[in-house]
Amino acid sequence: MNTQATGPDPGESRAAPRSRTVRATGAAAWWSTLIAPPEGSARRRTVALLETLGFTLIAIGLCRAFSADDPLLIHSGFGWIWLVPVVVSLRYGSVAGLVSGFVLLAAWYLLYPAVPVPVVTAVAAGAGPAGASASAVFAGDTVLSRPFPVGFFFGGFFLTLLTGQFGDIWMSRLRQNRIANDYLSERLSILTRNQFMLRLSHERLEQDLLSRPATLRDSLARLRAVVFEQLPSPAEQGDLALRGAQAFLDAAAQAVQLEVASVHAWRQGAPAAEAAASVGGAGPLDVHDPLVREAIETRRLVHVDAQAHAGAAAIGSRYLACVPLLDVKGEPVGVVAIERMPFLALTRDNLQFLLVLCSFYADGVRHAEVSHEMLSAFPACPQRFALDYARLVHLRRDSQVLSSVVTLVFDNDEQGAALSEHIVRTRRALDSQWEVIGSKRRAVLTLMPLSGASGVDGYLLRIEDNLRAQFGVDFEAAHVAVYSMNVPASEPIRPLVKLMEHCGVAG
Repeated sequence: MNTQATGPDPGESRAAPRSRTVRATGAAAWWSTLIAPPEGSARRRTVALLETLGFTLIAIGLCRAFSADDPLLIHSGFGWIWLVPVVVSLRYGSVAGLVSGFVLLAAWYLLYPAVPVPVVTAVAAGAGPAGASASAVFAGDTVLSRPFPVGFFFGGFFLTLLTGQFGDIWMSRLRQNRIANDYLSERLSILTRNQFMLRLSHERLEQDLLSRPATLRDSLARLRAVVFEQLPSPAEQGDLALRGAQAFLDAAAQAVQLEVASVHAWRQGAPAAEAAASVGGAGPLDVHDPLVREAIETRRLVHVDAQAHAGAAAIGSRYLACVPLLDVKGEPVGVVAIERMPFLALTRDNLQFLLVLCSFYADGVRHAEVSHEMLSAFPACPQRFALDYARLVHLRRDSQVLSSVVTLVFDNDEQGAALSEHIVRTRRALDSQWEVIGSKRRAVLTLMPLSGASGVDGYLLRIEDNLRAQFGVDFEAAHVAVYSMNVPASEPIRPLVKLMEHCGVAG
């Protein structure tokens, strides 16, 4: 019926929005989801509790099968049974280890009954050992006693808490590393998409330029502007406002020769029937259309085969293609529905071109609010710097991961210009930079993702060593002032304004 065209990174389109996690496929995926569900979910906590109880009870049962008189192996000379809480605490933390230890304690009360102990000397009433009768006993009599193995349980609980603390620390570190890796994966996805756009742009230059009314470079340049400059209209409002939807659709229509198409905002888990933007007199969206349903369910571009261009009505669809607007995390922000386009334009390359434009626009919309505030406060700010700053603000707000802005301020003379240009040329691939030139001073702002105080210190040390090797000067000799700040989780513009004022380049 149709084919599914994918962009440079097919892994970005998912059946449902979720965190980026590597998992197996087929039967292995079902098994891995069952025994190792995602961290923090209710299923994971249930699996941890069931595994803790089951593992402990199975170990007690095995020990009782081998030693019915001593099922906890208290008198074996080594607390073998405590290996179970130790393993549980290493796997799930100290709380799970304590639960396993308390199961052992309950098992001791159930499996170790009181035993008769002979009385050597007479004991007055009420002064006998634990479990003895309250009446007086005499030498030669026997009383029931159950001495508690203090050393066995104290040493076991101490070892469990010690290993549990180790497990808790490393689980916390792994969680932080996972958050950092998610951000790096997002940046890698963006770089992969940019590389694909670069390759596609070069391929377009090799083709007949007269057959295409716009190039990829021109389309992206227009998209960068429309996302930040325009305010959303009521029709563009949704779970995420589609800023500049009409300008985006106009640019896409010119680039891939769309005749009748529409953009629809994403509201409460489904696309809105009302069009946020349209060309060619497109009507309201039919959410029950087969192509629309398949695009929403698979989160991928779905289109009718170019060879069956005239058979769209035969499959019960009034659309030729449907493209979900997905940001870099795979979360939907809207839908593009195409009703009519030229026969020769319905090609795989053209649809890939459209998919890249949609992904670029959706990712810009995701962070447009902070980026729009940034560009309103600083009109000369590069759009890439504003977008990366918005991403890091959301990262700090959602995951409490620190990022930093480092500012190096130079004198506005020939030496300062040479030093600042050298700093710009030696930036890391992960960083974003913004050079601000004032009347008396010039500054280079470097946005450093996933970098706290130690990362800033290492960056400044590397830059100073580089200046010393290249120009024979350090920060003090070159009259370079250094300022830094952490990317905030709220009110992202005010700290940056204060930083610019301290640097002397505000306004």
